[in-house]
Amino acid sequence: MHGIIRSYKYERENGPEIASQANGAFKEILMAHDGFIDFHFIDSGDGEGAAVCFFESKEAAEASTFLAGGYIHDHLAALMPNMPHIIEGSL
Repeated sequence: MHGIIRSYKYERENGPEIASQANGAFKEILMAHDGFIDFHFIDSGDGEGAAVCFFESKEAAEASTFLAGGYIHDHLAALMPNMPHIIEGSL
């Protein structure tokens, strides 16, 4: 199993919308991805958040990074202008 955490910084007032989209539409996209196990987005309420994902393999986790980037570009770019800090590894 492989995990990946993407941490983001954004304007505090955008947190609820970002979390809603991440835990809704984006999670639906990930669920259709081969190797998907679980996903949750956490909004700190203070302008920071993190996406926590689990996959069956490193390759599936790495592919999810491209899915996340595409989703943010298409749907959340105005709310999440900064690149995430990414941590990943085997469990």
